[in-house]
Amino acid sequence: MVTPAAILRAQAAVLAERTKGILEAAVETSSVGDEFYHRFVIKAPALGNYRYELFQVHHPATLYPVVINKDATRRPGGSSAAVVPIEGSDELRDEQTLRSWLRSVFASEASKRIIANLYAQASQ
Repeated sequence: MVTPAAILRAQAAVLAERTKGILEAAVETSSVGDEFYHRFVIKAPALGNYRYELFQVHHPATLYPVVINKDATRRPGGSSAAVVPIEGSDELRDEQTLRSWLRSVFASEASKRIIANLYAQASQ
Protein backbone atom coordinates (compact mmCIF):
# COMPACT_ATOMS: atom_id res chain seq x y z
CA MET A 1 0.00 0.00 0.00
CA VAL A 2 1.30 3.44 -0.93
CA THR A 3 0.72 6.12 1.70
CA PRO A 4 -1.24 9.28 0.89
CA ALA A 5 1.86 11.37 1.66
CA ALA A 6 3.94 9.37 -0.83
CA ILE A 7 1.27 9.79 -3.52
CA LEU A 8 1.18 13.56 -2.90
CA ARG A 9 4.99 13.83 -2.97
CA ALA A 10 5.04 12.01 -6.31
CA GLN A 11 2.56 14.57 -7.66
CA ALA A 12 4.78 17.38 -6.34
CA ALA A 13 7.73 15.90 -8.24
CA VAL A 14 5.65 15.71 -11.44
CA LEU A 15 4.74 19.40 -11.16
CA ALA A 16 8.39 20.42 -10.77
CA GLU A 17 9.37 18.20 -13.71
CA ARG A 18 6.64 19.51 -16.00
CA THR A 19 7.49 23.14 -15.23
CA LYS A 20 11.24 22.44 -15.58
CA GLY A 21 11.76 23.64 -12.00
CA ILE A 22 10.16 27.05 -12.56
CA LEU A 23 7.54 25.95 -10.04
CA GLU A 24 8.10 23.56 -7.19
CA ALA A 25 5.66 21.82 -4.91
CA ALA A 26 5.95 20.56 -1.38
CA VAL A 27 3.81 18.37 0.80
CA GLU A 28 3.82 19.78 4.30
CA THR A 29 2.74 17.22 6.88
CA SER A 30 1.65 17.78 10.44
CA SER A 31 -0.35 15.81 12.96
CA VAL A 32 -3.04 16.53 15.51
CA GLY A 33 -3.98 13.67 17.78
CA ASP A 34 -4.16 10.57 15.62
CA GLU A 35 -4.77 12.50 12.38
CA PHE A 36 -2.16 13.40 9.75
CA TYR A 37 -2.64 16.60 7.73
CA HIS A 38 -1.02 17.16 4.33
CA ARG A 39 -0.92 20.53 2.59
CA PHE A 40 -0.03 20.58 -1.12
CA VAL A 41 1.80 23.85 -1.62
CA ILE A 42 3.01 25.25 -4.95
CA LYS A 43 6.13 27.39 -4.63
CA ALA A 44 7.57 29.92 -7.07
CA PRO A 45 11.22 30.57 -6.10
CA ALA A 46 11.58 33.34 -8.72
CA LEU A 47 8.72 35.24 -7.08
CA GLY A 48 10.37 35.59 -3.69
CA ASN A 49 9.41 32.04 -2.75
CA TYR A 50 5.70 32.80 -3.20
CA ARG A 51 3.58 29.93 -1.86
CA TYR A 52 0.08 28.87 -2.85
CA GLU A 53 -1.79 26.13 -1.00
CA LEU A 54 -3.64 24.19 -3.68
CA PHE A 55 -5.42 21.83 -1.27
CA GLN A 56 -5.22 20.08 2.09
CA VAL A 57 -6.28 16.58 3.09
CA HIS A 58 -6.09 14.57 6.28
CA HIS A 59 -6.33 10.93 7.34
CA PRO A 60 -6.08 8.69 10.40
CA ALA A 61 -3.04 6.58 11.24
CA THR A 62 -4.72 3.75 9.33
CA LEU A 63 -4.18 5.87 6.14
CA TYR A 64 -7.70 5.68 4.74
CA PRO A 65 -10.16 7.23 4.34
CA VAL A 66 -8.47 10.46 3.26
CA VAL A 67 -10.70 13.45 3.96
CA ILE A 68 -10.73 16.52 1.73
CA ASN A 69 -10.35 19.63 3.86
CA LYS A 70 -12.56 22.04 1.97
CA ASP A 71 -12.44 24.76 4.63
CA ALA A 72 -8.65 24.77 4.54
CA THR A 73 -8.66 25.51 0.83
CA ARG A 74 -11.11 28.40 0.77
CA ARG A 75 -9.87 31.41 -1.13
CA PRO A 76 -10.71 35.05 -0.54
CA GLY A 77 -14.18 35.66 -1.90
CA GLY A 78 -15.40 32.22 -0.86
CA SER A 79 -14.24 30.15 -3.83
CA SER A 80 -12.42 26.90 -3.26
CA ALA A 81 -10.09 27.09 -6.28
CA ALA A 82 -8.83 23.59 -6.94
CA VAL A 83 -11.04 21.58 -4.61
CA VAL A 84 -12.95 19.18 -6.79
CA PRO A 85 -16.07 17.74 -5.16
CA ILE A 86 -16.59 14.01 -5.06
CA GLU A 87 -19.99 12.44 -5.14
CA GLY A 88 -21.70 11.70 -1.85
CA SER A 89 -18.86 12.43 0.55
CA ASP A 90 -15.65 14.31 1.22
CA GLU A 91 -13.87 11.03 1.94
CA LEU A 92 -11.55 9.16 -0.39
CA ARG A 93 -11.88 5.57 0.73
CA ASP A 94 -8.74 4.05 -0.79
CA GLU A 95 -5.58 4.64 -2.83
CA GLN A 96 -7.39 4.34 -6.16
CA THR A 97 -10.02 6.91 -5.17
CA LEU A 98 -7.31 9.31 -3.95
CA ARG A 99 -5.40 8.99 -7.23
CA SER A 100 -8.59 9.56 -9.22
CA TRP A 101 -9.46 12.65 -7.18
CA LEU A 102 -5.95 14.04 -7.65
CA ARG A 103 -6.24 13.58 -11.42
CA SER A 104 -9.45 15.61 -11.38
CA VAL A 105 -7.88 18.32 -9.19
CA PHE A 106 -4.91 18.79 -11.53
CA ALA A 107 -7.16 18.63 -14.61
CA SER A 108 -9.57 21.24 -13.23
CA GLU A 109 -9.73 24.63 -14.92
CA ALA A 110 -9.02 26.35 -11.59
CA SER A 111 -5.80 24.38 -11.03
CA LYS A 112 -4.66 24.84 -14.62
CA ARG A 113 -5.25 28.58 -14.38
CA ILE A 114 -3.37 28.90 -11.07
CA ILE A 115 -0.41 26.88 -12.31
CA ALA A 116 -0.29 28.66 -15.70
CA ASN A 117 -0.44 32.11 -14.07
CA LEU A 118 2.28 31.29 -11.56
CA TYR A 119 4.43 29.77 -14.29
CA ALA A 120 4.02 32.83 -16.53
CA GLN A 121 5.00 35.22 -13.74
CA ALA A 122 7.92 33.13 -12.51
CA SER A 123 9.44 32.51 -15.94
CA GLN A 124 9.81 36.17 -16.88
